Amino acid sequence: MKKLFSLIVAFAVVGCGRETPPQPPAAEPVVIKPVAKVAQSEKPEPPAPPSISIWDAARGGDVKAVREHIVSGTQLNGPDETNPLKQTPLHCAVESGHKAVAELLLANGVDINVKRADGLTALDIVLKADPEASDEVRAVRKAIAGVLVRNGATAAKHK
Repeated sequence: MKKLFSLIVAFAVVGCGRETPPQPPAAEPVVIKPVAKVAQSEKPEPPAPPSISIWDAARGGDVKAVREHIVSGTQLNGPDETNPLKQTPLHCAVESGHKAVAELLLANGVDINVKRADGLTALDIVLKADPEASDEVRAVRKAIAGVLVRNGATAAKHK
């Protein structure tokens, strides 16, 4: 027992065969940046909008181009100044029957009840009676009307 105890004391004093105790790893200095500078420096520059206008992209059902406009910060409620009706992208999408574009615009906060120059909202445009429309076109218009109503659209003609 004495031998075991002396052996333990020897290892404790000598350090299990090491001549010097291990050195702690060197710590790297911590750099603290002010929050305002970090927030400013990490904001990437938004990409340039696509060459097609947002109104033409909405009329054509080009979801990719509309999404690129959204990412680049294009004004989504702005009227098309080249069009006498001063339509917004939402008006263009619903008039052309592009439900996916309308849903994308609504998901990104467009004003659903904005009126174009003739006083019609997007819901008014979809609800306009067209006796020559096919059953397929009517079904698309009905689906778009459902999306608009679920998102809080009102018809200006019926207020």
